[in-house]
Amino acid sequence: MINLTVDIQGINLKSPIPVMRGLYDLTPDELLLSQEYYESEVRSYPRRLPLAIAKASGVLVEDTRGQVYLDCLAGAGTIALGYNHPEINQALIEQLNSGIPYQTLDITTPAKDHFIRELMAFLPHTFAENAKVQFCGPSGADAVEAAIKLAKQTTSRNTIAAFHGAYHGMTNGTMAMMGNLGTKSRRQGLMADVHFLPFPYDLRCPFGLHGEQGARQGLRYIERMLADDECGIQTPAAIIVEPIQGEGGVIPAPVFWLKELRRITEEYGILLIFDEIQCGIGKTGAHFAFEESGVTPDILCLSKAIGGGLPMSLLVFNKRIDTWRPGEHTGTFRGNQLAMVSGAKTMEIIRRDNLAQQVKITGEYFRHGLEKIATKTRCIAEVRGKGLMLGVEICDPEGSKNKFFEPLSAPELTLSIQRAALERGLIIEKGGREGSVLRFLPPLTISFEQIDFALKALQNAIDSLVKPKQFSQSPDTLQQNWRDHFIHTGNSGADSFEIAMNQSTQALKKIFEHTDTPYSGIDPTVLAAQIRHANLGKSPQPLSNVIEETQKLIGENSIIVQHPHCIAHLHTPPLLPAVAAESFITALNQSMDSWDQASAGTFVEQEVTDWLCRSFGFSDTADGVFTSGGTQSNLMGLLIARDHVVKVRSDCNVQKEGLPNYASKLRVICSNNTHFSMKKSAALLGLGENAVVCVNTYSDGSMDVESAEVMLKALEADGLIPFMIIGTVGTTDHGAIDNLDDVANFAEKHDLWMHVDAAYGGALMLSRHQARLEGIKRADSVTVDFHKMFFQPISCGAVILKDKIHFSYIRHHSDYLNREDDILPNLVDKSIATTRRFDALKLWMTLQNIGSKTLGSMIDYLLNLTQLVADMVNNRLQFELLVAPCLSTVLFRYVGVENGYDLDYLNRQIRLDALVKGRAVVGETTVDGKVALKFTLLNPCLRLSDFDQLLNELESLADDAVKQIQN
Repeated sequence: MINLTVDIQGINLKSPIPVMRGLYDLTPDELLLSQEYYESEVRSYPRRLPLAIAKASGVLVEDTRGQVYLDCLAGAGTIALGYNHPEINQALIEQLNSGIPYQTLDITTPAKDHFIRELMAFLPHTFAENAKVQFCGPSGADAVEAAIKLAKQTTSRNTIAAFHGAYHGMTNGTMAMMGNLGTKSRRQGLMADVHFLPFPYDLRCPFGLHGEQGARQGLRYIERMLADDECGIQTPAAIIVEPIQGEGGVIPAPVFWLKELRRITEEYGILLIFDEIQCGIGKTGAHFAFEESGVTPDILCLSKAIGGGLPMSLLVFNKRIDTWRPGEHTGTFRGNQLAMVSGAKTMEIIRRDNLAQQVKITGEYFRHGLEKIATKTRCIAEVRGKGLMLGVEICDPEGSKNKFFEPLSAPELTLSIQRAALERGLIIEKGGREGSVLRFLPPLTISFEQIDFALKALQNAIDSLVKPKQFSQSPDTLQQNWRDHFIHTGNSGADSFEIAMNQSTQALKKIFEHTDTPYSGIDPTVLAAQIRHANLGKSPQPLSNVIEETQKLIGENSIIVQHPHCIAHLHTPPLLPAVAAESFITALNQSMDSWDQASAGTFVEQEVTDWLCRSFGFSDTADGVFTSGGTQSNLMGLLIARDHVVKVRSDCNVQKEGLPNYASKLRVICSNNTHFSMKKSAALLGLGENAVVCVNTYSDGSMDVESAEVMLKALEADGLIPFMIIGTVGTTDHGAIDNLDDVANFAEKHDLWMHVDAAYGGALMLSRHQARLEGIKRADSVTVDFHKMFFQPISCGAVILKDKIHFSYIRHHSDYLNREDDILPNLVDKSIATTRRFDALKLWMTLQNIGSKTLGSMIDYLLNLTQLVADMVNNRLQFELLVAPCLSTVLFRYVGVENGYDLDYLNRQIRLDALVKGRAVVGETTVDGKVALKFTLLNPCLRLSDFDQLLNELESLADDAVKQIQN
């Protein structure tokens, strides 16, 4: 974040925020009284903001009393970079010293040429390449007047269409297109033939539908009107719209709505005018508010911030409609040289410092803070806006509704909050329907600390006028209220559970239905700050509020594993029967310690583990237990193998007597692609990471068993004791599968415990590729992860022992759990964990609903798709396939640049940009010393076309990264 030096009255303030010592004095001073005496009654701002400005710097303003305010109005959005930005000031000084006049009509100058070139670079390229610029008089209204005239003369039509809530200026023509009836109630003879259309306004939808449905109904109304030869309205010359209505109440037009409006205007030969006088120049998190929609207007109206704080307005329009004749629209002050200098410098700084992207971050932070305030008060109907153009609609705190059953506006309360905020050092504007919207238009350079000040000032202002929401209850009903937080047996005992589950389901449904990227793209520091500002436990809220906030803060900012471009890691989109099982598991809250804690659960887990043992080809002597996943299963395999070798070698019980003195010599042999959890487990078990000895692999990533032979002899020659060998079915990066028969022969030859880590590839036992697991039934222990290729929710795994008697190495009797004389079964004897979830239910319900045959077909499809994706990568010149796939991972890298670029850095940057921009979640690893990108295919719903799109995205990101390096 850019922090500008704050220097007011010659004092360099250490604090970038106002230092409050009580409420500010807002009684009129001499300057305000003088203004009231001399100036017309038409003055407006001083009535609501009674202060006389002495100095200003950055986001801070000092009045003539020495009171410092944080300004979230910023000249109605004209001061994009804050007051007295040092670079802008210096540019103006240099211009004044250059000898060029202050204004030059429309005669060109170096300053003007520089401004135009900077503007063209600031515009979207597709718009700029066919654009002409027209300088108008200094006000935005004059630019709109010029746009109207241009549209009419180009189309030879006279009708103009505007929108409810619109504001385009205060001249005869622009006021005719104004939505506010009060302002123009005494005006006669305004421009004729203006017609108004419904603007998408979720809170006060004219069709009573709200949301996307209401916006689409508005589009239908527009298109139906244009197609109706009895509508009474001639085809307009132009439709003029603000992508975000400002004075109308900070109402953003949905992206799809702007796209459809563009389609409609093109279809009917109507010019589309975007009025970005207030919402343009970085305020919304892009250079222009319309950019997110991807559409291009015919005419763009600009003023306010385009002049860097000085008066200037202009049009940018498609050169095909440049139908002007010389002098048909003119104005003496259309050649303001100082405004061109400050405007050019403003755009240069925004581009150079990537401030539009910063606005996305600070705007998200600001909006989230406003939404938090809304949960604590009864007078906020809606928080809305984009970037740093935000609005808070104030309603009757008693919850009254108007005759349309919408929140009743509260204009007097809005005015009072605005003044109360001013007394607390915060300048904000108001507007919207009945003047009931508080508006925030701070400079783009506002910092997080300054936003915190603004939020605190607003919260205090509201609290001084409106009683906060009360969530606490009287002591008499305390226990009854506690009951509301639990599920109960009996009639109506689960009503609150049903409500909570339904609301949670709807919240999740909304997340999935409105997700179009695998990650929201919110800056990680902002997300952390928002979560940190939750004030855990300090202000309890109704569960409905908590669920809604969880949806917005957590759900909408989570990695969405169901998205086609989320393809990085070894966890899957969970199957619906398993998700349904999670609700049973959580609500029933069974613990798998003993039968009297998990009656049916005990039998279900045993049934599922018996099915698992049979599926791997083990005999009736085998058994298993559910674990949290591969790491715990590998730990158990190593633990049991360690204790077994000690028992066989020296008849020592490690559980009772501890490790023998030769424990430091025990060694485990595995490949150098074995999962890291084996070394971690060895460390936890007191053997040390060095006890795990890695041997070479073949080119496909599988273990070189001959290398293991050489290693074993070397270990024994050094007096060390190899006791275990680990085979892997699906290494994390390559997906490589060791030859398990060779590993089993090696284990039998040298009397070693054979453990197979089949966390990734164990599900092949269900597929037509099950022959690749040949030899697995000879293993002493096997790790399986169900939250990988079994498509189960995390966490869900198991460990299998060929001989169930070996579970005795971890058995420990406790009278309150597993008494020696118990008849009823218990599972705690087989687990290193006491409390365990009933995770077996997920697999049980999946097998009941989907069946093992369908699961196997999904796995077969993924393996086939992986080969096709690898071929696709291999056939693209911009990418290099690094390894032929063994399972369902594709390892590759971007190479589509000339020699001289650091490909490792570039590929890292591509992955990072893909993530933080919300475009894709792909993996990163290293292959033969090269940084590689990784696709992990664990979503059987994906198609080859999804990967074509994904590779296009990565190419686009690579191009952007190369340009960034070049700059």
